[in-house]
Amino acid sequence: IVAQRHLSSAERELSKIPGLTRFTVLPEQECQAAVEDVMYMLIFYKFSDLRVPLVPKLSRCMYNCRLEIWPSKDWELESIHSIEVLEVVRDHISAVIGLRADSSVTDSWATTEIQQLHLGRLYAASILYGYFLKSASSRHQLERCLTLVHQKRLNHRNSLQFLDLLPCGIKSLVLSRFSDVQSVPLGQGPGRQEKDLEELRCYVMGFDPETLQRCAKPRSKEAAHLIERHSCALFGDEQTGIPQTDEVIRTSFSSLKRLVLEAVAFGSFLWDIEEYVDTVYKLKDN
Repeated sequence: IVAQRHLSSAERELSKIPGLTRFTVLPEQECQAAVEDVMYMLIFYKFSDLRVPLVPKLSRCMYNCRLEIWPSKDWELESIHSIEVLEVVRDHISAVIGLRADSSVTDSWATTEIQQLHLGRLYAASILYGYFLKSASSRHQLERCLTLVHQKRLNHRNSLQFLDLLPCGIKSLVLSRFSDVQSVPLGQGPGRQEKDLEELRCYVMGFDPETLQRCAKPRSKEAAHLIERHSCALFGDEQTGIPQTDEVIRTSFSSLKRLVLEAVAFGSFLWDIEEYVDTVYKLKDN
C-alpha cells in the first residue's frame, strides 16, 4: 500500500513533465500484475491447505494422447462446499460430463474422447460457475437471514399483542411456554436440511438473466484476467500459450470430474480472495 502511494505521487510529478506522460501507465500495469500474483498465491495457499495440488500443464499429464490425473482428491475438493452447494455442484458435473453422483467405480474409469479446446472452455466455464455459486449462495444466505429476522420480529410483536389481551395468570403460563419454544434454534426442525437443498436449487434457477449475469461475471478486472491466465497456463501450448484447437484426447470420466471439481473450487476461492483483497487494495471494476 505504501509503495502504491509513492507510485501515485511519482506519477503526478512525472505527468507535469512534457514528454514523460507515456511512462505513467507502466507503474499501474506493474501494480495490477503484482496484485494478480498475490491473489493467485492466496488461491494456491487455499489448495495447499486442503493438501490438493493444482493440476499442472496438461501436456505433463498426457501420454500418447491419453490424459489421466491422479490422485483424484474428490473428497477434499468437495469438502469446501456446504451440503446444499455441493448438491448443485454435483448437478453441474452430471450436466457437463454425464457422470452421475451415484456412479460406480467402473463408470468413473470408463474413457471418452474430448477436444482439448472444448476441455479448456469447460474448465474456464466451471471456474465461473464456482464463482457464481459462491456469489449466489452468499446472496441467498443474506436474504434468508433478513427474512428470518423480519419474521421473528413480526411473530414477537404479534405474540405480545395477543398476550396483552390475556388475564394475568394465564399470561404468565403462556409466557413460560413461549420462552421454551423460542429456545429452539431456528432451522433445527425436521426436514430443514432437505428444504435448504431445494431452496438453493430453486433460488438459483429463479434468477432472471440480468441477475444471473451479474452474479456470474467477475467483479474485478484482476479476477477476470486471473481466470484467463490460469486457463492458458493449464491448456496453452508450451511455446505460444495459446490453447490447441484441434487435438482430440482420450481421458477417463474420473479425470474429467477432477478437473471440473478443481475449477469450481478455484472459482469459489477466487470469490473469497477477491472480496478480501478489495478491502486492502481497490480492485478495478470489470
